[in-house]
Amino acid sequence: MSCPFYQSGLCYNPSVVSTYGRPSSVVVSQGVCTTKNYRECSYFADPPEQEAPREVYPIIHKIACTIFSECPHFLVKRFGEEDCVAYCKAIEKYIPRNSVSKCVELWKTCPYLSLAGEK
Repeated sequence: MSCPFYQSGLCYNPSVVSTYGRPSSVVVSQGVCTTKNYRECSYFADPPEQEAPREVYPIIHKIACTIFSECPHFLVKRFGEEDCVAYCKAIEKYIPRNSVSKCVELWKTCPYLSLAGEK
């Protein structure tokens, strides 16, 4: 079993993303990340045991926890063991999964950036 934050040579742990600004290979150690010893990593933390807010509907909002966007207002919030949802800080709302690809690919032209005063 490998670390749930490890994928394709990169670490997607929220602490790593906040430290380096994106998923990074700097902290990856094959001897730790790809083995059952992944909990020994100083960046690893068990996900919080909390329930999703009322406005989150898994069938509409649940996404892969490894999704990354360069948008400064895009957050991936983790609920429970494997459930993640996307959140937009500019409009303070959860993003339906069918719209998340726009946040990843087209974030520079997002109309919500102007609401946040960044355009």
